[in-house]
This record gives sequence, structure tokens and C-alpha cells, in this order.
Amino acid sequence: MKKSMTYALSTVSVVAALGMAAPAVADGHGEAAEFYKGKTVTVMIPSSLGGTLGLYGRLVVENLGKHIPGNPTVIIQSRPGGGGTKGAAYAYNAAPKDGTFIAEVLAPSVLAPLVRKVKFDASKFQWIGSVVPRPAVISVWREGATVSSVDDAKKNEAILGSTGLGSETYLAPTLLNHLAGTKFKVVKGYKGGAEVNKAMESGEVHGRMQYWSGWTAGKPQWLADNKLIHLVSYGSTIPEISNVPGLMSFAKNDEEKKMVAFLEVCAKVGMGFWVPEGVPAGRVKALQVAFKAMMDDPEFAAAAKKRKAPIEYVSPADLTKYVSDVYKTPPATIAKLKEVFGFK
Repeated sequence: MKKSMTYALSTVSVVAALGMAAPAVADGHGEAAEFYKGKTVTVMIPSSLGGTLGLYGRLVVENLGKHIPGNPTVIIQSRPGGGGTKGAAYAYNAAPKDGTFIAEVLAPSVLAPLVRKVKFDASKFQWIGSVVPRPAVISVWREGATVSSVDDAKKNEAILGSTGLGSETYLAPTLLNHLAGTKFKVVKGYKGGAEVNKAMESGEVHGRMQYWSGWTAGKPQWLADNKLIHLVSYGSTIPEISNVPGLMSFAKNDEEKKMVAFLEVCAKVGMGFWVPEGVPAGRVKALQVAFKAMMDDPEFAAAAKKRKAPIEYVSPADLTKYVSDVYKTPPATIAKLKEVFGFK
């Protein structure tokens, strides 16, 4: 593969002989087993592999194959860019639609078609499950911080790192600026979360939006050493920082509550995995059953625990409902969100 290609591709094989074939628990198991036997299934990560998307992606790659009928080899592929939208567009339009290509979602990309032009429709994703929902925080590096609370951020500028317009690293602080009058300056263009973290350590930026599991799995020592000040959270309550104000508390009216609810869909979807339209229903079902079996597998739980990566199954039905509901957001609210985010 030429070095000039704009995406990174790495392969992590999962040997089919690692486990016995999964039991016939769904209609079409025989057809799926016959199809997948000897095949290679690609799991696409819509970011660099250095952050928590890559961490969870590798966990799935290393554990899913033994649960898919026919025990195919599973490899990982990285397609970063555009806050997850480049990878999503590839999966939606160009990737194989036979069940041999699974995409991980960078959650805010499900919102992208509602507020800007992208080449996919997330309401048509066929979900196979999510490894974990992802409540999130906006945090700053304690040493040299210019702010230590939302009230401080209303008076003083803090520079936050972002991977791009489609990322929650941009969307969350920009929405908080609108709701609370904070003065966050968002610097876009970092290739991935790992690069933003390095910028925080070096003092290039003061902080970032991050999923809580991104801190617990990606930088547990930062939490242990109290390196961070957490300013605001959103999504479900995070027990470890229950005293941190929630984003919804800054919504002053019904429209602003809808705007926060719009963003919080990302936290509900979390580390979701999907296949594009066109994959036969029997193979979609086989992948859904395999994903649930993986989530219930003690070996998978042990591997996640070893990497300090929390797991909590979210079903395909719930994921479909979350996305369907957000696609019913009133046009007036969408128009306001476009204005707030600067999408023309």
C-alpha cells in the first residue's frame, strides 16, 4: 500500500481456530456459517488507532470472530478524518455490502447529516450493537489551567483541542459557549484524541472534551494523579464526578433543552458498530447474535477489564431508536444548531 494514501491500514488477525463455532441460535445460522467460513471480516475504525476508539476496536477484532458462524478471520482498518464522517461515508457508499465489512461509529457522526452535507444517512445504519454508552466531560489540564469552573470560563479564555467540526471535541464546547456564555476557543485539526492529549500535556492547549471511558481506559493515571479539572458533564450521570454540573443544567428554555438532547444522543450510542444497507438480513442477524455473545463472553469481559475499558451492552433496537428519535428533531432546532455550530 502506498504511503501517500490518506488513511492508515493495519491488520490484526484473529485466528479462527481460537474457539469452537457458535451454537445455532438464530435462523439462517447455517447459511451464515457457510458464507463466513474462510472469509475475512474487516472492522473499520473511523479514527487513528491510538485513542479509545482504536482500543475498543481492537477488543472487538480480537474477540468477535469466534462468535460469528463459520469463524472468519477478523482484521482492523483505520480510516480517520472529518470527526468520523470520512470512515462512515466509505462504509456507507464504497465498502462491501455482503456482511464482511463492519464499521465502528464515532458517535457524533450520526448527527452530521442533520446539520451539514455528508455522503451518508445514519438513520439507515444497520446496527449490530454498542460496546458501551459514553457519557462525556469537558476537562482542562490542572497545571497552568486558566479556568477551574464554568463560571471562570465565562470570564477567561481557555483553549480546547479538537479533531474537527464533526467531532464532539468541537460540538460540546461550542454548544456550551452558546448556552452559558463561556469563552472556550476551540482549535481544530488534530488527527486524533491521542494528539489532543499530547497537546494538553505540553501546554499547547488547556483541555478538551473527552468521553469518561476515554479517560478511564486511555489515561487512567491522569485520573489517579488528579491531573485534570472537570468542568461540565453530559449524557448519563458519571458517579465518580457526580458533583460536576451537567450540560443540561445550562439550558434556559425548551429549545435549548432540545439542543442538549440532540448532542446527548452521542453518549447513548457510544461505541456502536454497524453495517451498511444492503447486507442480507440473515447475516445482519448473525452478526447481532455474535456481538451479543461476545459481550456475554467472560474472556471478553476480562480483556476489557485488563485494559480498564468499561463495557455495557447497548442493543441494536435501542441504537436504532436513539438515532430515529434524533432524526425527528424539529427543523427550527436544527436550524438553530447549524447557526450555533457555524455550519452553512
